Amino acid sequence: MCTLSYIPISERSFIFTTNRDEDPNRVALSPQKYVHDGIELLYPKDSKANGSWIISNGTDTSLCLLNGAFEKHQRKPNYRQSRGLVLLDFFKYASLREFIDAYRFEGIEPFTLVVVENKPGIHLTELVWDEQKLYVKNMVSNKAYFWSSTTLYTNKMKLEREQWFKNWLGTETCLDENSIIKFHKTGGAENKEYGLFMNRRGLVRTVSITQIMGSKEGHMMKYHNLLDEEVCNTI
Repeated sequence: MCTLSYIPISERSFIFTTNRDEDPNRVALSPQKYVHDGIELLYPKDSKANGSWIISNGTDTSLCLLNGAFEKHQRKPNYRQSRGLVLLDFFKYASLREFIDAYRFEGIEPFTLVVVENKPGIHLTELVWDEQKLYVKNMVSNKAYFWSSTTLYTNKMKLEREQWFKNWLGTETCLDENSIIKFHKTGGAENKEYGLFMNRRGLVRTVSITQIMGSKEGHMMKYHNLLDEEVCNTI
């Protein structure tokens, strides 16, 4: 939701990892399978809006949403719907192209949505909605990427966090789910304000880490509840 990394492991596999930085009193339910319009979807549920920040159909498509677009925006009193519901709506469309062309983005708070598909081969796409226009960027799927939410991190913070990511990639000899989780817990560890495992005086802190391991066999989700120190694996 607030920090996201995408790391290709092979031509057909990747690891998608996100830290959720939130008010610790805002409860989220561990990942479960839910059926929407006949489609089985796997995601942790935000109990306030009933949406999510990361979701997968378990076979070939996974999405992660970060709050904000390119610049920090002024929030409006009301929006048509929660950003977290956009991920559920995505699967009502036959393809990413159809979603881009037909979805009603108006009335939704700015967000960045990253879509990774195995159909076949990996396709990585970034969508940014700034309340005025949708920006679509096709990413290079064999390259690692790192995102930070605009609503919580300034451009200066983003650049420093991305440099931590690049430094870690340059020295890490074993890229797997465990080493990536470790980085998402320890990157910038001395900095509580905007380290990856952040804590701003208990008002906003990293409450969970969700990871999707994708391959041609399907997408598997692992969820780390950092408040209760629980780990949940779901296929």
